[in-house]
Amino acid sequence: MTLTDTESTTAGRPRRRPRREDVRAGLLAAALEVFEEIGYVAARLDTIAQRAGYTKGAVYSNFGSKQELFATLLSERLADTAADVLNQVDHLTLLDETVQHAARYLARGVVREQRWHALVVEFALQAGRDPDVGEVFREHRRARRALLATTLAERAGAFGAPSDPAHYIVFATILLATVNGMAVECAADPEAITEEQVTESIAAVLQAALAP
Repeated sequence: MTLTDTESTTAGRPRRRPRREDVRAGLLAAALEVFEEIGYVAARLDTIAQRAGYTKGAVYSNFGSKQELFATLLSERLADTAADVLNQVDHLTLLDETVQHAARYLARGVVREQRWHALVVEFALQAGRDPDVGEVFREHRRARRALLATTLAERAGAFGAPSDPAHYIVFATILLATVNGMAVECAADPEAITEEQVTESIAAVLQAALAP
């Protein structure tokens, strides 16, 4: 019997190898768990591979480095958040309603996902010390600003504001800084920072960005 490239044998029986996309997804899920548990610096690729049930070689066949693995997590998280925000407000036609709805959604993420935001802050600090991390982080932040600017432009056009994404780069930067800053405040003193305060801060930026 001849086996295909996607099969191997176990006790004389064919066993289909996992698909590459399944391996990649499993590694990303395991990486997120490990990163959030012990931080970016302390995390090791062999620990991530073991958590996912694969060898360290599986990591390197999908990601060139720990930096690339974390950058992929950042990119996917950004794309998911932008898509979720648009879906949340797509049916809304009033500016104030759109602003409050989007701000509340983002604020919930800040308050309820503090381990993720702490991880992003750690990666940002590491970017200032490690040139390889810095290169990855800068590329991610530029992509994130561009995507946020596009997202803002898509909604702003509906309210009579400019619809050119280039117009919103500064607002995207301010929005990122606001979200990250509030995340740091929540992590440092969670009892003093409420979800409503975070919502109001984000809403102020969105209101300025989307108003015609």
